[in-house]
Amino acid sequence: MDKIHILHVIGGGEFGGAEQHILNLVTSLPKDEVETTVVCFYDSLFASELRKAGVPVIALNRFGRFDLRLLQALRGVFRSFGPHLIHTHGVKANFFSRLAARGSQARLLTTVHSYLRYDYAHPLAYAIVSFMERSTRRWNRHYIAISGAIAELLQQNGVPQNDISIIYNGTDLTPYRQTHLREADRTRLRKEWGVPEDAFLFGTVARFVPVKGLPLLVEAFAGLLREYDGPAPHLVMVGDGPERPILEEKVRELGLQEKVSFGGFRQDIPACLHACDAFVHSSLYEGLGYTIIEAMASEVPVVASHVGGVKEFVNDHQTGLAVQPGDPAGLTKAMKEMLDRPELRESLTQNALALVEQTFTIQHMTKETMRLYRQLLS
Repeated sequence: MDKIHILHVIGGGEFGGAEQHILNLVTSLPKDEVETTVVCFYDSLFASELRKAGVPVIALNRFGRFDLRLLQALRGVFRSFGPHLIHTHGVKANFFSRLAARGSQARLLTTVHSYLRYDYAHPLAYAIVSFMERSTRRWNRHYIAISGAIAELLQQNGVPQNDISIIYNGTDLTPYRQTHLREADRTRLRKEWGVPEDAFLFGTVARFVPVKGLPLLVEAFAGLLREYDGPAPHLVMVGDGPERPILEEKVRELGLQEKVSFGGFRQDIPACLHACDAFVHSSLYEGLGYTIIEAMASEVPVVASHVGGVKEFVNDHQTGLAVQPGDPAGLTKAMKEMLDRPELRESLTQNALALVEQTFTIQHMTKETMRLYRQLLS
């Protein structure tokens, strides 16, 4: 075999953790060993970013959400490219790719980025996607779990341990390590958000969806303001999504308009993190926690929900402050401790940075993924 031909398949209608993972991976694979093309179901921001990076993209955006013509289109792509491996991401890509690849010589593997029960909160939606996943699972050769927590869930759902590899997502740490830009980023964004230069700023970066627990964060911040007798801190929430109106209403109800800012959807996340004094993660579940890793790389101390894959790298009072999920009082207590103890913030920051630089690099992720590709084809 001269080169390994790989097709990555994903919905790609948004630009979240799975999309960033693919972009990081396909731009880092050794070009002398691998030829990669990404198939997206939508021609949106993600497809555009892939093209900017010089990655070949096929966008199948002429079909509806669950249009069966998508199956025929994928079959045509698979026949045309004749890939050795089809690497899928997300339940829709998994379902249609597994059906479309039947009869081909390609071997299928899936990266599992999250827990379906939290991605699809409505019981009917969860029942449908669970059926889609389980009914096609027998045609999938192997699974990559982005954390030990996800691997455990797969085993609980009947996937044999030998069919699972744990490979942590890798992050390009370079933009977060640009410390020479920190003061300029801090000044510019605080002015934009209406936050005083000398105020202690808590920040979060998330999709505004129920699993992220953001109403709990607003409630916890209100509790902090009631309890804290020093200079009032501020909170910025960067991101967007269906829960934004709920969050804005909650901020108004609690009278927090002067202390809470909404940053909106942004692509300059390193700059946003540089503007913050601490990062708060309030998710009810998290497969891994990209934004926590990015905050750690930015030398921003972290308060995080003790859930899922987060448990594997946020060690309480060592690399961050860990809080039980769904506990606003616990979040308030941890945020107050962050405010009160600058020496703790410094030790958390240094420990977390060392961990991230050792464990969550793109180079490590790429090396482990290539090793698995070769193993599957041997």
